[in-house]
Amino acid sequence: MQYITWNTGATMKEKQPFLSVVITCFNYELYIKQCIESVLEQKLINIEIIVVDDGSTDQSSQLIGEFKDRVTAFRTENRGALGSSLFGLSRATGKFVYFLDADDLLQPDALKTIIPHLRPDVSKIQFMLVPINQDGLQIGEPFPKLNAMDESGSLIRSIRKRGYYNTPPTSGNIYRRDVYDDLGDLSYERAIDGVPYLLAPFVGNVISIDEPLGKYRIHNSNLSSFSALTSDRMRGYADRFVGRLRHLSQLIEARGLDAELQVREDYAYVLEMRMLSAVALGQRPSWSLVYRYLQAVRREQPSLTRQLAFMSFALGLYSFPDWGRRQLAQIRLNPSRLWRVRSRLKNALPALK
Repeated sequence: MQYITWNTGATMKEKQPFLSVVITCFNYELYIKQCIESVLEQKLINIEIIVVDDGSTDQSSQLIGEFKDRVTAFRTENRGALGSSLFGLSRATGKFVYFLDADDLLQPDALKTIIPHLRPDVSKIQFMLVPINQDGLQIGEPFPKLNAMDESGSLIRSIRKRGYYNTPPTSGNIYRRDVYDDLGDLSYERAIDGVPYLLAPFVGNVISIDEPLGKYRIHNSNLSSFSALTSDRMRGYADRFVGRLRHLSQLIEARGLDAELQVREDYAYVLEMRMLSAVALGQRPSWSLVYRYLQAVRREQPSLTRQLAFMSFALGLYSFPDWGRRQLAQIRLNPSRLWRVRSRLKNALPALK
């Protein structure tokens, strides 16, 4: 493995750091300095900051170099989000690890709120994020909605029932380092925390903090990851969803955990991706597929309000003309569109009174 290091350990202390912050960057010259500064401004002494430039072709490398006395930085050949994150993880020495995307930010004093929760019994801390645009302006309400809790039982039940639990994107999670030990083959993944977020409740307590401690940026460079509606992409989402659960089942067995997990093929999420795959091909989802989805929603969603919302979505995909189905799919896939719709509705409500 070839790499260049600007700094071979300027932030390393004699005492093992309790937190490693790993920032991965590919062509994010517009955001990388602000990202690094948001961590440095936390004013904590026993952390290490590792920055991996994933073969950027813009000015990211030079900008990262300006922090060479305050971070440990590497420049590697381009290997993608997962590969660069794994590289940073291999250099991390902290008891906990935080993967922060280079276009995202920490709120001031965020780590001060998080640090009391970094205990040996805790496997993961998750917190809400504020969505912002490329200029740093808030464009929606903090997400996901989290209830403050310090336990994993309800999350395990959610995984068994739905195949997932409510969790933020990568920049809203901090993991105990050993959650990442001996995970095996991750080649099917695109990001660093697919199966680890599922494994965390089985190996410790997951702390959910019901306040926004970071900022999640939506911009032209990453918007396509949400909005592109293609059959291959939708099938890929479904395959990774089931693949993670099968991987999780293997890890539970390999680690000798006292838990069971039966992986199904009829999770609502999987069936939804199959419906969207049909829409991407210009087809109407079959009624049998829609019916199975409606059954899965009733099984997985305890809230009648959420059941009605998902059912309305599915019936819209079935009954709307092609252009309407595509618009509905885009709203589902693209959070910025959803936030814009919500904002317009909120702004319109006073006029309707």
